[in-house]
Amino acid sequence: MWWRIRKGTGPDGAAVPGAPHAVTIRTPGARLIWYASMGSRSGAAIAGLGALDGWHGYLVRDDYAGWHHFDDRLAGVQQCAAHLIRHCTGVLEPHPQWQAWAGQVRGILREAAAAVQAARNDGKTQLGPVLLADLRARYDEQVARGITTSRLRDWHKGNIPGCNLAKRLQDKASQAWLFASNFKIPWTNNASEQALKGTKRHQAVSGYWHTPATLASYCRVRSYLVSARGHGIRATDAIHTGKPWLPVPVST
Repeated sequence: MWWRIRKGTGPDGAAVPGAPHAVTIRTPGARLIWYASMGSRSGAAIAGLGALDGWHGYLVRDDYAGWHHFDDRLAGVQQCAAHLIRHCTGVLEPHPQWQAWAGQVRGILREAAAAVQAARNDGKTQLGPVLLADLRARYDEQVARGITTSRLRDWHKGNIPGCNLAKRLQDKASQAWLFASNFKIPWTNNASEQALKGTKRHQAVSGYWHTPATLASYCRVRSYLVSARGHGIRATDAIHTGKPWLPVPVST
């Protein structure tokens, strides 16, 4: 399951605290895509959706704290590597020399993803233990270097961003690397990012969601039409058959 939230914005495009948010959950293969609206991005609002009630599978997400209270009930969490790579880039670009470790981590994650894809193409279900151990050892070494390099640097807000990121990469290493040991799990939540393209475009045109009610209606209709398309059914066919199309439950 992939999960993504789109923040509400005001007419100037800036995020507005408390503005409605659009959420998407997407199953593998994009067969089902669910959109919902929230009044805020709080952990209570996320839990109130009920989308993760009874869910004990894997979740691909970023490290926003609102997700953390779900972790104990899940089979596992994959930190979205695309987010991790962006964070590494943000640390690397202002100080490319003494934050070079972030560039190394970024490259190692990409190398691991390429190795997983190559192994999958060859019909394999796991990476060779020597290769996986080498990748993890290099990752751990660079993350440790990032902590050592950054922790004594002066920063007006306490620890500098590089130190905070390196500590998170160390503490959440098992979540950053789950995709390398379980090929069924993607290394990013880009699938949900893609599912939100239409919502982002709608928001860009209007500038903002006028009311929570209009956003909720938009999400409900879009969930149905996009899921129908994922099953190869055109929107006109889904809504003009006399009997609304519904997906057939699949037991696992």
